[in-house]
Amino acid sequence: MVYRNEAYYIKKAAVEHNLKKITLVSKVTSGIVAFLLVLECFFWMANGKGAGNELPIIVWSYLLMLVFNFLCYYFTQIKRIAVERENLLQLDRLIGMYIFALNSFGVLISLSDQSTYNHLMIYTLIMLVSCSFFVLNKKQFLIPLGIALTGLLYGLYNMNGNSDLYQSQLLYLLILFPAGYFLSRSFYHSFKRSVIMQAELKNEVEITRKLSKQLREANRMLEIQASLDPLTNVYNRRAVTNYIEYLENKICEEPYCLSSVLLDIDYFKLYNDTYGHTMGDEALRKIGRVLCDVAEKYNVFIARWGGEEFAILILEGDNRVNRICEEIIKKVHGLQIEHKSSPVDSIITVSIGAYTQSIYQKEDIVVCIDQADEALYNVKNNGRNAFGHKIISNESLS
Repeated sequence: MVYRNEAYYIKKAAVEHNLKKITLVSKVTSGIVAFLLVLECFFWMANGKGAGNELPIIVWSYLLMLVFNFLCYYFTQIKRIAVERENLLQLDRLIGMYIFALNSFGVLISLSDQSTYNHLMIYTLIMLVSCSFFVLNKKQFLIPLGIALTGLLYGLYNMNGNSDLYQSQLLYLLILFPAGYFLSRSFYHSFKRSVIMQAELKNEVEITRKLSKQLREANRMLEIQASLDPLTNVYNRRAVTNYIEYLENKICEEPYCLSSVLLDIDYFKLYNDTYGHTMGDEALRKIGRVLCDVAEKYNVFIARWGGEEFAILILEGDNRVNRICEEIIKKVHGLQIEHKSSPVDSIITVSIGAYTQSIYQKEDIVVCIDQADEALYNVKNNGRNAFGHKIISNESLS
């Protein structure tokens, strides 16, 4: 089953369809009835029956039918009744009443003037419209049309008695009614299959959309995983290359300020020799978590540059560089990772070199990174466990 409440959705679709058809039938019928009303009045006046005589029943029938169709058109098209769960049952009953009223007018007109309209032509047309235009369940067909047929047979019997004409009309109607019923049921089941197929198609589209979204998310996660260093969980060297390409393309838009920061764990090779590579990997993981927190806090790009080195690239962030460097040094110190073989301290420490400059061309990015490397080299030569930051004025950018 496509829906948990399939019957509700089929009924809702049928009501919406029937309301649209009521609008169409009311519009077309109003035009036809208005034309026939004018003709009837013209012939009635032309035959000299207008002076002092009451209007014939056929004219009153047309007038009533015209008003009825106008009201139906008003409520279905102009007022536009919304189909909701709360009013679905009431609308379904109103449609049944409409079918009854429509066929009753057919009965009234057929009984009013059988000669002009070849006896039962109007009733036949209205009944066929009811069967082939509207989606009717069994009750909506049998009750309204059954009552209308009973009224028609009763009227014909009163007019013609049990004559040969009446027997012919009776035979005709007894054939017409079952034929109309089977036509109506065929249309109903065809409509039901169509609604179910549309629902299944909609369901498949929704499933496909969700699967596509999940696939895009999975691909995005794979792309992220491919760009992450599995040990430290920061970006890897491949991600650095992609980010530098982004920075190179950004130059085409406008010059910008770039801060390049390189970080090196002090005497990490000595740490591995002393404590082993397993402990070394654990130390890298802990420092990686510190760097991830910093990257999230300051919204900066951090990647593993290679071995025990990390790179930080900061756009328009020259006023944040010192703060970031100080925070990293402080947080790494707070990890209290033992490193007794280090000449600097008894715990693991880091050295940081930073360089900030204006970027006007692609070569400037390489220069900025190289200068950060040189700043890191100077920090190492001056005792380590510190940072150095050189800024080239970027006033020309403002």
